[in-house]
This record gives sequence, C-alpha cells and structure tokens, in this order.
Amino acid sequence: MSKRLGLLYLGRLEEEKGFGILLEWIRSQDLKNLEVDFYIFGAGKYEEALLELTRECPQIHFFGWKPLTEIERYLSNIDYCLMPSLCLETFGLSALNILSYGISVIGYKQGGLTPFIDKEYDLSQYQGKQPVEQLDLMIKKLSKEKKEQNSDFYNLLSQKNKQLAEKYNKEARFQRFQELTFDFKCRKILMVSDFINPIGGIETGLHEMKKLLESHGYEVKLFGTSCPRGAAGKLKKYLGIALSIFNLGSGWGLTSVIKKEKPDLIWYHSLIRWQGRFPVFQGIKSSAQQRVMYHDLGVFHPFPSQVYKESDIHKLSLKNFLKGAKTKNPLKLLLVAGKYLSLKLLASQLKNQKIKHQVPSRFMVPILERSFQIPAQNIQVFEHFVQR
Repeated sequence: MSKRLGLLYLGRLEEEKGFGILLEWIRSQDLKNLEVDFYIFGAGKYEEALLELTRECPQIHFFGWKPLTEIERYLSNIDYCLMPSLCLETFGLSALNILSYGISVIGYKQGGLTPFIDKEYDLSQYQGKQPVEQLDLMIKKLSKEKKEQNSDFYNLLSQKNKQLAEKYNKEARFQRFQELTFDFKCRKILMVSDFINPIGGIETGLHEMKKLLESHGYEVKLFGTSCPRGAAGKLKKYLGIALSIFNLGSGWGLTSVIKKEKPDLIWYHSLIRWQGRFPVFQGIKSSAQQRVMYHDLGVFHPFPSQVYKESDIHKLSLKNFLKGAKTKNPLKLLLVAGKYLSLKLLASQLKNQKIKHQVPSRFMVPILERSFQIPAQNIQVFEHFVQR
C-alpha cells in the first residue's frame, strides 16, 4: 500500500465548484516535492492554468472530462475524492457515485452534499479559516492519516461508504417511486423536459429513470426537443429561456401526445430553458396525474452558481431576482428580468392543486415553499440513485 496520498477531483473546473481553492493550494506548494498525487477529471475555465501546472509537477494528472466508466481504472490510486463546492448542490450525485466505490468525499457538508460527507471530512469544521487554509489543514490531516493508518482502517472506511451508497441503489429509488404513486393507477408515464438527448445531468437522469421504469413493466415516453453540445447548445439554452415565454408550440405538441398516449402520469422536469409554461397549462387539462421535479436552483435564482447558502434564495419577485443577479450590467439585468418573467408565468401554473412537487434533497423543501409559495404537504422528496 503506497504511503503517498492519492486525491481525486471530479467535476467542472470552475470557481463555484471550489476548483480555484484547489488550484491556489497547489500553487502554494513546493511542486518539485509534492507529496500528493492528484487525479483530475473535468473541464472548465481553469483548464489552461491546470495544464501549466502539470508541466511543472508530474504528480498532477489531468485527463479532461471522462465518463465514470473510464475514471474507474484509476480509482485504485485514490484515497479520497475532493468536492469542495462553494455553491449549493441540489443533490450530490457525483459524490454518491464515488462513495459506491468505497471512496470518502471531502467537501462542505451543506445542501445536497450533506448526507455524503462525513463530519470528519467536512471542510467547514475549520471555522474562521479561509477556504484554502481549510483545504490545507484537511490535506495535512489526510496525509498524516495515510502514513499512520493501516489497510484495515481504509477497508472499514470503504465498507462504510459502500453501505451508505447502497441506500441509494436503483431498486430503492423504484420503491420510492411506488410509494409516491401508490394512490393512482400508474402504468403509462410521459416525461416532459426541455431537452431529451443526454447532454447533461438532468437529461442523463431522464434516460436512466426511463430505463429503470421500463425494466419494471412501465410504458415511458419522452417529450422535448434536442440540444446540441458546445457553443450552439449554450446559445439555444439562453435563447430558449426567452422563447419559452411565447412557446405555444410546446403546449400544442404536448396536447397531441397526451391524446395519443393517454398517460396516467405526466412528469415534468426542466421547463425554463425551452418548454415554458404552456405544456403545464395543457397537461393540467388532462386526466393524468401531474408531478414536477426541481433538478436545479436555476428555477429559484438568476444564477444558481452564485447560490452559496440557502438564505441566498428568496420569494420569487422581480426585486429579489435583480438583487440576486449582483450586477449593474444593463444587458445582464435585461436577461435576468426576462428569466424572471418566464419563471413568474411558469410559477402561476405550478400552483395548481392538481400538481405535486418533487425535490431531490430535503433542504430544498423550505426553498420551494419560500420561493414559489408551495405548501409543504404538496412537496415530495425524491432522491436520485447511483448511476453505475
């Protein structure tokens, strides 16, 4: 067993994900004598800076973005996984996936990451310290642990992590789905989302859930459009927020599908980047049960990456939205106002008593209550599952 500490970073190389903290810590070290091996997977604005460091320090291994199936081959070198997200995560899916391999997660025990970070590995335990100091203290602790502990310690830790992850397996999620749909006949499901090709976490989750339900005999159809990757995809998403205000076509299209498929359940997912309020308006008219899943904080805040604590989200109002944008740029403020209008119109439909609301983590229940004025009794917690 190597005495060198192996750390994994998995995620976007962005400030809000805490990667800037890691980069600052690495730069503060003697790179020629670094006693930590870093295995970094991801993409983002810090790529160039990271590539420069890899040329100076052979202990930094950067692979770019890779699927979990490819990351697996390096996990035998990993002792811990760093996820020092500064912004609130709605659910720690990447953390959960890593725990399923027996690897502990280091980060801030808040938001959707709360269940997946042990208090021993919570960076916020070092109160009064700057984030880079917190990380420094944690890495020193882990390095000492690596040198002093034997293999039994890591075997027990691995077993504990796997047991936690097992609570979120696919069958557990299916059982939870059954619990949430026990009171009505549910065999035909129509899942509605802005985009239905697997370009991101929401869309990949749709396909995983579709596959899971179909394996249990359900009929599942997807309704939405496709989104390209790269710059064209970003443009479509930004324009889609504005176009969703007027997207009557999405409502008419859904009406046609409802008449043809006659679903028992219409399950809405992402709606603000293309679909807008009209599918909900049309769906409510049908006899199908209605569910809305809130996957990200972008439905409560103009810039979800700037949500660092729960109190950053307020009741949905133009004043709060503009204030939350933290900018004086007139163009950005105009775009934020447009997003607010789209959300306001959508929220008016979501208050219909026929709809039940779902969130992936319990901490989001009061956020949904506060922002959209949804009664707690109409909100269900429906967690994600290990995707491997």
